[in-house]
Amino acid sequence: MWYTYAPGYLAIKSESTRLSEEEEEILKSCYELRVWMNREFGDDIQAIKALTLEQAYEEYYSDYHHTGIGFQLLERLLAYLQADVQWLLFTTSFLVLGLVFSSIWIQSTRPAWATLFFVITANFFVSLNVIAQYIAVAICLFACSLAEKRKLAWFYVLIAIAVSFHYSAIVFLPVYFLPKLKIRPRWCVLLVAFSLIISQFSYPLVRQLVLWLAPKYQNYIDGVVGGNEFEWIFMAINCAVFVLGTFYYEKGKNLPYYRLWYNLNVLAMITLAFSGVVPWIKRINYYFAAPHFLFIPLALSLEDHPIRRKVFHGVTVLLFCAEIYVAICVMNKHGTLPYHAFFQGDRVRWLQSMLNWI
Repeated sequence: MWYTYAPGYLAIKSESTRLSEEEEEILKSCYELRVWMNREFGDDIQAIKALTLEQAYEEYYSDYHHTGIGFQLLERLLAYLQADVQWLLFTTSFLVLGLVFSSIWIQSTRPAWATLFFVITANFFVSLNVIAQYIAVAICLFACSLAEKRKLAWFYVLIAIAVSFHYSAIVFLPVYFLPKLKIRPRWCVLLVAFSLIISQFSYPLVRQLVLWLAPKYQNYIDGVVGGNEFEWIFMAINCAVFVLGTFYYEKGKNLPYYRLWYNLNVLAMITLAFSGVVPWIKRINYYFAAPHFLFIPLALSLEDHPIRRKVFHGVTVLLFCAEIYVAICVMNKHGTLPYHAFFQGDRVRWLQSMLNWI
């Protein structure tokens, strides 16, 4: 967010109104950070400092490749209202959380547990740097209720809106058919194993497909932007959810949403089988793994023995808390996100302090 969406919004805003000195400093500082992170000048700090505000305008104004028309319309509406960049944060957060909690209210039979699991994992899974995609993910999560209720037209209307925010939402198109898909757990295991095997030979085909459909993503598919490692943490989470869902499959398979969420998790596992081979495949996992905090309480509620059910709930909460401890205290995940800087205090000083540290 602090070197992509925020300065991109300011570049758009500059078309209709003059930016304040603070906003110009934010724009230029974010550009310097971006150039440094992309290693365009290596460690030549003087060359980075010599970058001009005009170059920053040009860079961010043309940097639309990661969002669709829906997100662009949202940015232009806020720019028309001459809103500060913090309103972009507020508005997008309101959209995501509104859709998530609406999904909990509509789909979950255990809303308190679902809310708890969502809140305690939010820091680990939510990154402001992919904010347009999280809006698309939240829309797709909300659309699950329409798939379950077999409202085909409205389901695809929502998916079209999701695609307008982020093109990757197109992967959710086949989800409408998952509630009626009857596939045994053992076949799911075989599908995941088969995916792990063929993933080792899939990169050339996937690369050609991406270059044909969206050539502007060449830097991503070539691994120039971002890393390309196997997503062990996400795969472990998906496997744990799969084991839990399989344990109660016979009891829950005919309940509303159970088969849909179970099959979505299988799709998430198949998707992650290609991580380490296809760059940024974890971004697709976000769509299929989104209902985890809804599915886990439903599966746990199927335990008949009251003491075991309480123990399972307690162990699950402890595992989630341990996961967050690792994310925050060990990995320091998203430790540089400017929650404080963009809402309180001197935002320019925050950015400059990072540049000085670099």
